[in-house]
Amino acid sequence: MTKIMGAGPAGLCAAINIAKAGREVKIFEMRSDVGMRFHPNLQGLKDVGNPEDYMKELNINPKTGFRYFSRAFFGTRKRDIELDIGKSMPFVVRGGKESLEYGLYREALDLGVEFEFNSRITKDGVDIVAAGHGGTCDAAALGMVFEDTDFPRDAFLIIFDDRYSPKGWYSYIVPISDDRVEFVNCVSQPHVPLLRKLTEKALQERKIVRGFLDGKKKVATFGGVGNVSVPKTAFINNRYYVGEAAGFQDPFMGFGITYALKSAKMAADAIVNGYDYDAMWKREIMPRMRKDFARRFPVSIFGDALPEMFMRKYRSGDRIDFQDVIPSSFPLYNVAEFVLFRLEVLKKRLTGFW
Repeated sequence: MTKIMGAGPAGLCAAINIAKAGREVKIFEMRSDVGMRFHPNLQGLKDVGNPEDYMKELNINPKTGFRYFSRAFFGTRKRDIELDIGKSMPFVVRGGKESLEYGLYREALDLGVEFEFNSRITKDGVDIVAAGHGGTCDAAALGMVFEDTDFPRDAFLIIFDDRYSPKGWYSYIVPISDDRVEFVNCVSQPHVPLLRKLTEKALQERKIVRGFLDGKKKVATFGGVGNVSVPKTAFINNRYYVGEAAGFQDPFMGFGITYALKSAKMAADAIVNGYDYDAMWKREIMPRMRKDFARRFPVSIFGDALPEMFMRKYRSGDRIDFQDVIPSSFPLYNVAEFVLFRLEVLKKRLTGFW
């Protein structure tokens, strides 16, 4: 029997693939149910193309809906503009009964996967470790849910302002239901101890945020931390580490769920077919993470001045493809990407944070 620690999307994806190969699987989850790590919220699926096709590639069928946005409010320290984005990347619900993980849970149950909730199992007792960030904190987010706002349901807001999200991090508003939106502020170390103060300051001072949320009913507060690393191996002591447990996270914008799902599928394939797990993720995941790290380095140095520079040619009402804001076709792009990646890794070694 294959034993898995963690009933998040990564653990569930791995379990489903192993069960479909005809093997027995058991998942050990420290919480009392699936989908309890996160307050219900929307998270983006970066670089997946058609999300239905992506789920088929992963050999999973969570039967969950995907959400898209056609407009974006984009803010820097100096200005706020509204942009036409055509169609955003797909977003999916995390946390709660309507979440991606709960859809995967139902699929796993149908395949005969066993579950033990409120488990205190340790890593030594499992084959796959899919238990989130593992206690480390490279970045943190604080979110608040508001009711009865006038925020449009076909749009999201993202702000780069070092006064509230220092050195290239960001805050955002995204609608999570017909009557609720969430405001989330994200920071990296060493600013985590100031996160609540910075978030409250953004709510009080940032005009566009205040315009949408001031006087609205706050119904929930939530938070979370993330772990990012460049592991030499994700196969340690005959155990497969997947998702954030291995450090697979997006250090630029926090869209790490695709890495979690992809690495889980790879771990399952390695167990079922005897593939080299490290070779797989280094070939398919690491190039994308290298791009994320390369983008993180300049914003960690120049902060909100860099988004302002890239966005200065846009005015309210313009059409934009965010994938094209940072060009990848200019000469020597690959060389620049590699150099920036190495600089970001060196910065982490010298300072202790990304």
